[in-house]
Amino acid sequence: MYYFINYLRAIATVLITNSHYAEIWPIADMAAGGLLGNILFFAASGFCLFNVKENFPKWYLKRILRIYPVMIFFTMLTVVIRDGAFPKQADFFAVFAIPTTYIFLKWLMLLYVAFYPVAWLSKCFHRATEIVFLGVALAWVAIYILFVDKSVYCVDDVSQPFILFLYFLSMLAGALFKKHIGGFKALKKRNVILLFASLVIYLFSKISFLEIEEIAFLQILNQVSILAVLYFMFAVFIGLEETLKKAPTWLNKTVGFIASITLHIYIVQFVVIRRLRGLIFPLNFAVTTATILALAAVLYFAEYFVRKGILRLIDKTKRINKNGEGSH
Repeated sequence: MYYFINYLRAIATVLITNSHYAEIWPIADMAAGGLLGNILFFAASGFCLFNVKENFPKWYLKRILRIYPVMIFFTMLTVVIRDGAFPKQADFFAVFAIPTTYIFLKWLMLLYVAFYPVAWLSKCFHRATEIVFLGVALAWVAIYILFVDKSVYCVDDVSQPFILFLYFLSMLAGALFKKHIGGFKALKKRNVILLFASLVIYLFSKISFLEIEEIAFLQILNQVSILAVLYFMFAVFIGLEETLKKAPTWLNKTVGFIASITLHIYIVQFVVIRRLRGLIFPLNFAVTTATILALAAVLYFAEYFVRKGILRLIDKTKRINKNGEGSH
């Protein structure tokens, strides 16, 4: 168990949720940080999933069962409450099979498919992850040069497929951190300084590209800078691992729980924000945030007990079948 991963996931959750608070904050620009939260999440996923031990169908099925039951249940519930009926057959596939309502989940399920062979090859070829990372980075730059509209700032549009290069690079970066974690276990002041410097550069570059159209053709540099932020965040937090282990138990448990309900927070937040955005600030912030956390927790525990019940039923069925075979 790595404590720092829980902290990075919790930070990612806060940033992603905050980026959807444009109608909650008194100043819409305060709803920022979503892209950084996204790549932190992908990197954390790459870190945790790097050591694959199962064949692809079994591995991917676990990913599906981790995401789809929660998404389908909550989406179905909200659709029925809103419309008073189940979704029409024509809408069912778009709503559930491909989670268009949750664009982040659609990209996640797609990148899982791309990530597995890299993780599997890395068991056989020592430099496979590094080679794939370099290849994806080169393809990223080539696609940017050849096809991306460079007249306006658009590289961080999360609804466009081009963002998949950034997400996949982040996922591969997480895998590389897992592979080379021993080299980052000591916290270096230099990495802390460079983390703050890269954050400043990233924010400055984003503002510059948004405000100055003449330099929009260089906007990919903004994405390079956010990858630098990702690198130094991981380097710093891995270096803090021993310190985080000694943090108060209540703090580690709170952060760990938030990290464990990241998916549930993401799924419920859109409905909650739409319902409560009309309240006056700061009441809207307090009530919205509390409701998101409470609803996500309820959804998490509901999923936990249902899954536990299903596993017990399966185990009981196996024992009955085994006993039945033994009686013959």
